Amino acid sequence: MLTHEQNELLTRIEGDAPMGAMMRQYSWIPACLSFQLQPDDAPRRVRLLGTDYVAFRDSSGTVGLLDERCPHRNASLVLARNEDCALTCIFHGWRIDASGQVVDAPTHQPNAEAFAAKIASRSYPVVDAGGLIWVYLGDDEAPPFPHLPFTVLPQNNVWVTATECACNWLQGVEATLDTAHIGTLHKSYIAATASTNDRNTIGQTLQVLAPRYEVDHTDYGIDAIGLRSLPDGSLYKRTTRWVMPFVSLVPGNPGTTTDGVIFIVSPVDDHNHVLFFGFWSLDTEITDGTYQTVPVSQRALIGDRPFDVGNFGGFTGGRADNWGQNRAAMKAGHFSGFTGNLLQEDTVTQISMGPIVDRTKEHLSSSDVAIIHARRALLDALENVADGRPPVGETVPTDLRDAHPVDEVLPPNTATPAPVA
Repeated sequence: MLTHEQNELLTRIEGDAPMGAMMRQYSWIPACLSFQLQPDDAPRRVRLLGTDYVAFRDSSGTVGLLDERCPHRNASLVLARNEDCALTCIFHGWRIDASGQVVDAPTHQPNAEAFAAKIASRSYPVVDAGGLIWVYLGDDEAPPFPHLPFTVLPQNNVWVTATECACNWLQGVEATLDTAHIGTLHKSYIAATASTNDRNTIGQTLQVLAPRYEVDHTDYGIDAIGLRSLPDGSLYKRTTRWVMPFVSLVPGNPGTTTDGVIFIVSPVDDHNHVLFFGFWSLDTEITDGTYQTVPVSQRALIGDRPFDVGNFGGFTGGRADNWGQNRAAMKAGHFSGFTGNLLQEDTVTQISMGPIVDRTKEHLSSSDVAIIHARRALLDALENVADGRPPVGETVPTDLRDAHPVDEVLPPNTATPAPVA
């Protein structure tokens, strides 16, 4: 159980909060889906760590991410025209390019060109990889982008979505490390996959609701290893790679074309985050590159209903009507009553906890071991940074493309480890 002070340290990211400062200094943060920025299309407001930015793709395809306010009179550049390789502020026509440089200041005479050359909006380093636009918000020189297994694949081998979640970032992260909820919360969707795939392994979660854990601390975060002893004596092993502080790489499902599942929590402010969710395949194209259709191998999990890829796990309604929960569907056999897609079940339970959950009121169980280790790792990381060290280990990882999650069933008589304290 955490103290109130520890809960504040872990959850607060705005202003001078230590956790937000650590994220700025050491993390590349997903800002939006790559396809949401098209050349000369409308600029997009992006809010990260409590601050507003503007993102756009210029006429040449270059992505820019700038402070939202025009350097002239602070009008929002989200309102700007995006054309001729610059944003043109609609207030006075000042033009700012993707590097942040003011390239025209028509309200200044004479020598407007020389005047403009002295003025720039702050521009932030970006990387377009894995279907996402990543940004570095720190004051120092940007570190190398630490490529993940899916960020080096062809575009058609990755499918990724975004979902707006009205709760703190850590609630999103902890859900990705909790393998115990799969066989309960996602019971209806997991049962559907088992009926369509005879090589299904995730269906084993329906047989054993309380996994044991091994937790390995790594140079990027932790490996959360959920272990389930099955009735036939075999051992189901499911390993999630958690790349601190907000990237979780979750196993795919044998018998499908999916090699891994993407869960990335992008911290918007203290009370909101965006969840980037999707799949990747090492050897098979799973999308036509538009992201507007669900990969065939995953339709049992997600369904074929219309959806908004920019708010995939969202739902209608709010707390007053239980976020649109369908009680009739529950009586008919659907476990949770959220029939839109599997991700809705994740997001609604996180949001139902409140904007920032009070962890001093929890009663953790044996299957919460990975969450306990993650919290401790984050608190240790804050101490390390305060002492002038990297958050984890001796150096910051620069290449994580081999950090593949693991899903396997080990044969009978495989030793089952004792529970991790």
